[in-house]
Amino acid sequence: MAGERKAAKQRTRRALIDAAFELFSESGLDGPSLDAICERAGYTRGAFYVHFADRDELIVAVMEEAGPPILDELIAADSNEDLATLFTRFLAAFADGSYPLAPRGGIRAHQFIDACIRSPKVGQRYVELVVEAMARVAHGVERGQQGGQLRDDVDAQAIAALLVGAIIGSQTMSELGVPYDFSATAAAALRMLLPGAEGDA
Repeated sequence: MAGERKAAKQRTRRALIDAAFELFSESGLDGPSLDAICERAGYTRGAFYVHFADRDELIVAVMEEAGPPILDELIAADSNEDLATLFTRFLAAFADGSYPLAPRGGIRAHQFIDACIRSPKVGQRYVELVVEAMARVAHGVERGQQGGQLRDDVDAQAIAALLVGAIIGSQTMSELGVPYDFSATAAAALRMLLPGAEGDA
């Protein structure tokens, strides 16, 4: 009996998150009302508040659906790949449109940023995802430095912060329609990290 109740609660939570994902993708994070989300999910506001304290908590749950899967796909936590390999995968994802869009919908990155500015709760989770991304990239940089593929006179953490910052910036440029060749720009950044690059200037 307890197992059935637990399963029912999980189904309700899942339905609310899925409904929010769909509506946020269609209308943005600020567009749909809680009533609209509940109606799409097939539940009442009362059921919503059993699972989420407020709208921000729901947005965090949606971020959990969008962020970690993308991170795991592009930069696996247990990966021993070097930075060049990670870059190649990221460029392919950017080229085919699977990044920066969420894997199950079109929630744009700037919408999450707007939510972060308004809500410390959402902002904290977003920062945690960015910090995790930097840690994974730094690991890839260190692998490349140890293998002699990347210059070793620059701190891996600093490189990771610069690269993740550039990725976040590329999302904004892409959404604004700024004309630039992302692949060429990324390749140029990678070349600057190659051994001997410090003597090319």
